[in-house]
Amino acid sequence: MKAKHIPNILSFSRIAVSLAMPFLGRNHMPWFLTCFIVAGLTDVFDGIIARKLKCQSKFGEKIDSLGDGVFIISAILTVIFAVEAIVIPLYCYVIFAVLMVIRVVNMIFTWKKFRRVGFIHTRSTRWASIPIAVLLPITVILGQVPTIPLAIFLSLTAIAQLEETVILHAMQPGEYTMSLKSYRQWKRDRDLSIATEPEKQEAIV
Repeated sequence: MKAKHIPNILSFSRIAVSLAMPFLGRNHMPWFLTCFIVAGLTDVFDGIIARKLKCQSKFGEKIDSLGDGVFIISAILTVIFAVEAIVIPLYCYVIFAVLMVIRVVNMIFTWKKFRRVGFIHTRSTRWASIPIAVLLPITVILGQVPTIPLAIFLSLTAIAQLEETVILHAMQPGEYTMSLKSYRQWKRDRDLSIATEPEKQEAIV
């Protein structure tokens, strides 16, 4: 097996274990926790390994985004199946609805402007999604949803998604990339590119 395939194998593994989580839940807690941990570790290391091996690709980015989506859907189904009585305040549903609207708008905008499918993996988005992911096993173990932490972390994720909206609006079609840490990084890289453009033209002449 070629080393360059390892990141994609990890991404596919995350999809597989994510799909298994709703069928495990509280009835098979050790297996559920194992799948949850594997999903988290593969999400972290697929990108790290891809950068270390310098084998990042558009296909890999799409599989990574697909893995994120499958994990989110599986997490929601896991909670529905594992918690007998889900009592969530209305404000949590409102925040979640806002988050989903922003995410869908970003996805549609990405396709219309860049003809690409996926999401920009900013640092803020990843950091904001970690607490929500950690709430999943806590919810399954307790049998109830911690509503206040959920509302806080959903709000942080929605704010992080707004950063992606700003980036997508400012980007030109040829500048699109899923691997971008922040708006500041994009702005810095763009300013540097503009500053060095006259030098490149002089070198050509």
